[in-house]
Amino acid sequence: MISSNLKFNKITIKKPEITMAPLIDVVFLLLIFFVVSTVFPENRGLIIEKPATRTAENLSLKKISFQLDATGNIHFKNQKINKEDVARLIKEQLQSDKDTAILIITDKKTPTGDFVALMDICKTNGATKIAIATTAITDEPVK
Repeated sequence: MISSNLKFNKITIKKPEITMAPLIDVVFLLLIFFVVSTVFPENRGLIIEKPATRTAENLSLKKISFQLDATGNIHFKNQKINKEDVARLIKEQLQSDKDTAILIITDKKTPTGDFVALMDICKTNGATKIAIATTAITDEPVK
């Protein structure tokens, strides 16, 4: 009879593991890639077709802008506002800085009455510098 003094270790089988660290790294890299490669439109949500003019100039003053759409609705920072809000905003801005210009960005299809009403609100609330946004025409002037 042969006896052996060899001792065999028991082999323990572990469950396979999936490490989450590399997976999280890949997800963050994809997130960074998509954030960096995303192109954000310059349109602020309100599409206004401005009238064209040959005498357009850049406004270099501090300004507060109101958009007047084709149906006569007034917008400020992508929010539809009413005429009382316009008056309040102009008063507040002119109290903090009297040199502030009012920029009216109006659609060329806006009814004239709505445009004149907005200008009237601006003037009655103390605005002395009112500008109208237009699109510049670059071809030869008409004589």
